Parts: sequence; structure tokens; C-alpha cells
Amino acid sequence: MPRTKPINPKVKYYPPRLLKQLEYMKDYPLTLIEAPSGFGKTTVLEYFFDTRLPQSILRERYEFVPRRAKDGWRHLCDMLSKIDDACARRLLAIGPPDEDTIPEIAQTLQTLECLEDAYLWLDDFMNWEIDRPGVFLEALSHHGGEGLHIVVSTQPLSREKMEGFSGGNIWRLREESFVFRSDDIDAYFRSAGISLTRGQVEEAGTLSEGWVMALSLQLRNFVTTGTFHQGGMDELMEKVFWSRLSLAEQNFLLEISIFPQFTLAQAAGFSGLGLEETEKLLMDSRYFVHYEPDSRCFYLHAQLRRLLEGHFAKLSEERQREIYLRGGELAAKAKDRLHTLLFYYASGAWERIYAMPLTSYDIADIVDEHTRPMILDLVESAPPELKRAYPKALIPMAFALFFLGENEKLLAMQGEIEAHISQSALPQEEKDALRGEMELLLSFLEYNRIEDMSARHRRALELLGGPARLISVKSTWTFGSPSVLYMFWRESGRLEEELDQMDQCMPWYYQLTGGHGSGAEYIMRAEAHFQRRELDESEQLCHRALFAADLKRQNSICQCVLFLLCRIAVQRGDTAALEETRQAIRDRARQNTEDLCRYTLDLAEGFLSVLLARWADIPTWLLEGQIDRRRLVIMTQPFAFIIYGRVLLERKDSRKLLGKCEYFLGLSSIFPNLLPQVYARLYMAQAMDALGHRNEAIGQVKTALELAVPDRVYMPFVENYSGIRAIFPLSAEWESSRGAIARLYRDWEAARGGAAAAFTPRERDILRYLKQDLTNGEIAQRLYISPNTVRNTVSTMLKKRGMASREQLKALPEE
Repeated sequence: MPRTKPINPKVKYYPPRLLKQLEYMKDYPLTLIEAPSGFGKTTVLEYFFDTRLPQSILRERYEFVPRRAKDGWRHLCDMLSKIDDACARRLLAIGPPDEDTIPEIAQTLQTLECLEDAYLWLDDFMNWEIDRPGVFLEALSHHGGEGLHIVVSTQPLSREKMEGFSGGNIWRLREESFVFRSDDIDAYFRSAGISLTRGQVEEAGTLSEGWVMALSLQLRNFVTTGTFHQGGMDELMEKVFWSRLSLAEQNFLLEISIFPQFTLAQAAGFSGLGLEETEKLLMDSRYFVHYEPDSRCFYLHAQLRRLLEGHFAKLSEERQREIYLRGGELAAKAKDRLHTLLFYYASGAWERIYAMPLTSYDIADIVDEHTRPMILDLVESAPPELKRAYPKALIPMAFALFFLGENEKLLAMQGEIEAHISQSALPQEEKDALRGEMELLLSFLEYNRIEDMSARHRRALELLGGPARLISVKSTWTFGSPSVLYMFWRESGRLEEELDQMDQCMPWYYQLTGGHGSGAEYIMRAEAHFQRRELDESEQLCHRALFAADLKRQNSICQCVLFLLCRIAVQRGDTAALEETRQAIRDRARQNTEDLCRYTLDLAEGFLSVLLARWADIPTWLLEGQIDRRRLVIMTQPFAFIIYGRVLLERKDSRKLLGKCEYFLGLSSIFPNLLPQVYARLYMAQAMDALGHRNEAIGQVKTALELAVPDRVYMPFVENYSGIRAIFPLSAEWESSRGAIARLYRDWEAARGGAAAAFTPRERDILRYLKQDLTNGEIAQRLYISPNTVRNTVSTMLKKRGMASREQLKALPEE
């Protein structure tokens, strides 16, 4: 074995051919690098960024961690904020990529501005659990930043995940680019101080298949034994890497492997060494540990993690618990709430969890389907003496049940919690405070019975003597609904009474929560005036509600106010006010990033688009009736059915509409919500009439009138009047109502024509591309919508302007 220089098995080698290919990333808006774990993607990109890019340009990197989709989106937006802050804030408000948000994300990315060179590196992209990653990458490649270059490195993505990805604007490198060829293997070993024969080069290539991690291990084995190891990768890792570590080194890696990523301080907590010595230990390349400078965190290579998982599983249960306990302590020091709870739970140290100073907001922040089993186990299986010793923990735990939709379990726990509070050693004042917190929590289960909710609020305030502490109500007040009247009008003939109840009850709730939901009583009364087309009174209360809500930063109430102001603008035919206020709703939606409010904008936009007969502008999920818990909580789903039912009516899909309305009625009877029930009856009436069942149709209109007329809720009839005019009950009992509705309809129809004639932002975009002579398919590709949506939108535009051809549209001036 001739030697040309001192042997250095830690040497890194970067094939010139590969570095030359990476140079092309400077010419593309997006570079996609796909190769399995162990092919050196991260190592060569780190080298390229450090040596082939000027130090003066912006270079940012983020490594995706499994199960933290929201974190990934937030970090990506943070990176983009250093380039275009306004664009990044809009993207953050839209929310993580999914089938509903990607079209808007794509359009927003096209507005991004970046004149100077900047590089953003998204590492381990396969760990980001988002819908339709291929479509998202396609959108990302069409960002508007002239100087921005995005690099995405990932293990190969399946064909299913890459659906919708054309790759036309992307530089793409795959596994074959990273495979070491014979000349690369020879050069690699020479750079390590070893000259191989041609036969040895071929043997190394055959055994490693050009996989750089396997070559690295074979190099170390060759240095030690003078031969290559003949086994596979798993056996190679065991023999060449794991078996040559000291017991202390093995224990250290096993312990730190419970963290998906970790800080130097956390690593030192396990190593028992100082920070400097621990860092030296980690940076030794034989550990296959990477360092991410931006987050100042380390993470283990996937192959090493796989090896460690196998060895960790062989440890005794006692040893595993010992490691998890230490991990929980280190996570707690780092204020990593999620891993603190997970590790303490896995260690069996449940008392430490119960002793944590958690609020409901803290624990709700980590509650999801992944943590559900842990939460349920902690609630159901913890020993009574533990609960009695730490009754303060029971309230946040119970609140987690509410977030998980486990209301029956929550109600069943009520007596147990009271018993533990009573039997605890706490002073009476603290016991009363805990009972007050529990009363506030139970008030949520009284939704939407205003009096019953308020009785609990007053009791809670009496027990607490001031604002709640363990239960922090920072979330949306409206459950994502764009209407307060929709939420709380529950009994026919009692709307005025319910309005008075809101006036009386909300001040007590504000004292208890520091102003949560401020303005709700004003906007509900404004909506009642609107239902009677008392527009001046309604608008005046809108502004009062907006002032009160803004004062306490209650954005969900502000969205309800702006939605109603849009409807008032439609009633008045005020196109300028309508478009200005719609934009204000969009701006507010960007400020409210909570999950419950992610679809509030869609509900508002969808409803307004129905009013204006702008069918192509209705969000796709509403057009397709994809109304489920993924998007909306059960309290808000019936509002979405108001929109979808009207879509089915427009499509003349009468039988489907009747079937959906039966479900629709059942859903809106749960709390109940009367407004969607009125709409459902009117939709069913029109569907039955279309199918030749006129008597049944008249009966449905009568039922709707019986629900709504006692409270003078007229607008559902006005909006549907053209479809129900012929089936309106002819009895004298309803004659005055018919006259009132007919008058309101005439006023509404005259005003709506002006508002409906204006082009929407999407229609203006399509008009611009029509003028460029693009086909429907080409326009669809530019706007990330379907060709069918383009076709329908063009048809709507023709109807608005009374035109017969695309050529006439193209002759219009741009608005």
C-alpha cells in the first residue's frame, strides 16, 4: 500500500464534476437536489455555500424536522422576511401549504421582490409534512425574486408526492450526480493519503455502489485492516463505526439520539463534559453529526439515527427511562415544552408533568393527534393521589380534552376534579380560584346558550375575584365564523331577547377574560338590523363594534364587522366601498394566523361571491363541498353549507342538494343555529319545485318563514326570492311578509347590479392574460387554477358586460 502523504481518514472530497453541476444553481430560481440518505447532499452543499458563494450575499438555511409543519412554514417565512418583509408577512398569514392555500401562496410568491443575489437552503425537505409538495415546489420555483435562488435538498420524493411538479423552471440533481465514479474514488483515497490499485478502486466501487458514506466507512476499515469490508451498510456501520467507539461514546450517542435536534448545552448535559470538549466530540466527523449555524443546533445523520434506534430499543426499560428523564430535564431548561412533556411522560416521571406551571394555552399549544394518546393517558391513568397533590394541573389537562373534542370525558371528569380540589391541601382562596377556572372552562360546553354561559362566567368571576389565570383565552372568539348572529340566534321569536342577553352578559365575560371578544354584542345587533335592511343603523353599530374590537385586538370580531360592511356595500350598490372593505378583510386575515381562523376569509369571500354571482371566485374547497373537521370546527361547518348549498342550487343538482340539506339540517340543529336552517329550507324548496313537488316546496318555504319572520330575519328570503317567488305561501297569514320581502328584493336587486358588474381581482388578472392572447390552459398555469375555472370566469365576465366573445373582452381597457 504505497503512501503519497500522511494518512487522514477524516478527509472530505468533493468531485469537481458535482461542484460544476452545483454552479448552475446560480442561474435558476429553484434547485431541487434529490438523493437517498448518505449520498453527501448536506456535506457538499455546506462546502459549496462556504467556498463558491461570496461571503457578502445573504445565505440562510433551515432543516425541516418531522411533525412540525407549522414551524417549517414560520421558519421559511422568517427567511423570506430578510428579502421581502411585506411578502413574507402575507405568506405567514395565508398559512402552511395545502390544497386550499397553495394557489394564494403561488400568487403571493410571484409578488416577491429580490434584486440582489440571495440563497435560501431548505434541507431535509422530505420531513415537512405538507399536502401536495410537488405543487408547492412548482409554485416556489415561480417566485418573483430576480436575485433569489432557493435550494431544496431532500431524499427522493414519491411520484404521488411530486404530482403537479413540471420542473420547467428548476435545476434538478438526482442520485446519479452524487455517485462516486472510479476516478472520484481514486482521487478520494489519494486525498486521504492512500493509493489504490485499479482492482481495489473497482472493488471499493462495487461494495459501496458509489455511496460516499459507505466509501467513508470503507476508507476507515482499509486504514485499519488493509482490506475492504464485504458486508452491507448496516453491518458496515456496526463493525467499522459502532464497535470502535468507547462505551462512554456509545452511551453519549444513545442518550442524545432522543432529541430530533439538540443544542450544545443539551449535548453537554449528556456527555458530562464541558461545552468546549463536547463540541469537539460532536464535530468529530466519525459521529456523522451535522451542525446548523442559524439555529445553533446539531442533528444526527439519518443513517446514524437508524443505527441508534436499533440499539436504543435493546436497552433495558429502566435505562430508557433514565435517559428520557435526563432529556426531559434538559428540554425544560431550554423551555422546549413539547419535548419536556414527551420525555417526562416516556420516563414515567408523571409527577414532574403535574408539577409544571402550565396554563391551558401552554398545553393546548402542543395538543394534536400525535400527542392525543399521551394527554388521554395522563388524564385517565394518573393515580388519584397525584391529581390530589397537584390540582392546578387538572384544569389545563381538562382544557386539552376540550381542544381534542373529548367533551364527554371532560364532563365525566368534572366531579373528579372538584373532589381533588376539595381534598387538596391548598388554601381555600386557591381552591376557589381553581373552581373559578373550571367554571370558565365548562362555560365553553354551554355554547351557544347565552344565559347558561353567562351564569358560569359570573360564578367564575365570583370565585376568582378577577381575571382567569390558568385558562388563557388568547384564541379566536368566533370559532372561525364570520357572523356572530349566525352563532347565537338559536330560538325563533327570541332574537331580541338574545340580543339583550348579549348586552348584559358580555361585560361580565370581559372582566373575566380581559376583553376577549370585545364588540361581539354590537356586531350581533348590527347584523339583526341588517336582516331587516336597516342599513344606517347597522353601519353605525358596525363602527362601534370595530372600535371596541380594535381596542382589545380582537381580530376575529373585526373580521365579522368587515364582512357585514361588505354586505351593506352590496345592498347599496357601492362598488368602491365593497372592494375597499373586501381588501380590509384580507388584510385582517393576514394578521390572524390561528387554525380556527384559517378559513374565515374563505367563508366571507365565498358568501360574497354567491351574492354577486361570481361563482368562479368561490374557494375551491367550498365549490366542491369539502366541509370537514380539517378545515372547520363543527360549530362553524353549517355556515359553509350555506355557501355550498347555493352552489348546488346554481348547478341545478337538485337531488344532491336535497341529500346534503338533510345532513345540513342535522348539523345545524346540534347547538342549534337557526340561520343555516332557514337557508336549508329555502334551498330544499327550490330543489323540490324543480323536481315537480310543488306542495312540498311550498311547505318548506312556510317552515322557513315560521322560523325567521317572528324575528324579522328577511335577508335569506331576499337573496333567494327569484327562486321562491312562485312557491311563496299564498295564505293571508304570510301576505305582509311577502310584501316586505318583495320590496327588499327590488331594492337589493337594483343595487346589486352595480356591485356585481365590477371585475374581481382574479377577473382582472385573467383579462390581462386574455389581452396577451394566452389560452385557457396557459392562463390556468400562470394563476395556479384549473382551465375549467378560467373558462367559467370568462363566461361570468361576458355575462357581466353583456358581451358574446373573448375578442370583445380583450378590447376592454384594464380596470
